[in-house]
Amino acid sequence: MNRKHILIFSLIILLSHLSFGQESQKKKSHDFWHRVSVGGNLGVEFGTVTAINVSPEVMIRVVDQFHLGVGFSYDYLKSKNYFYDTINQQYIAFKANVYGGRIFARYYLRSLMDNFLGNLFGHVEYEYLYYTRPFTQDPNGTIFDPYWYPYKRGKDILEINSLFIGVGYEQSITDRAFLDIIVLYNINETYNSPYSNPVFRLGFGFRL
Repeated sequence: MNRKHILIFSLIILLSHLSFGQESQKKKSHDFWHRVSVGGNLGVEFGTVTAINVSPEVMIRVVDQFHLGVGFSYDYLKSKNYFYDTINQQYIAFKANVYGGRIFARYYLRSLMDNFLGNLFGHVEYEYLYYTRPFTQDPNGTIFDPYWYPYKRGKDILEINSLFIGVGYEQSITDRAFLDIIVLYNINETYNSPYSNPVFRLGFGFRL
């Protein structure tokens, strides 16, 4: 075999190796994105209380049926006649823009049950929220909320840390799209929490 044939043979081996490496890399990339789903919650409420919620999230299957996820949220809240000003003898509406994020873990029962019960899952979540209230609590205040806690005028920055535990059910719509129904209990509920126990969520998702 002369040098020319050796060079051609070496180039064929090199190109084959590079092609195999690219295919392997593509397969790994495909396997990764196949384990990812995107979605979130979208809610609207009108009436005495106006609430608009936008909450996107990303979730990845780590191992077996164990998933980890991260999400962000924005809420616009407006409640008519929430505060009462005893000096001016009039009601005051409460408005707030609430920003936050969350991390969560979820485990499906699919590896344990091969029927519809496999769509059940356990859910644990930590959520951080931040918003500004136009009034601050003061024992000598002249403005009262519906629970008759006294306030005075002045911005009050609130940070809320919540820890949720609960269960949910996933309902498939297509091969990739699905709906989530979740019932959660906030074990760190406080007076300033924007929602009370139990917490119900209806979300949607799409597998990549």
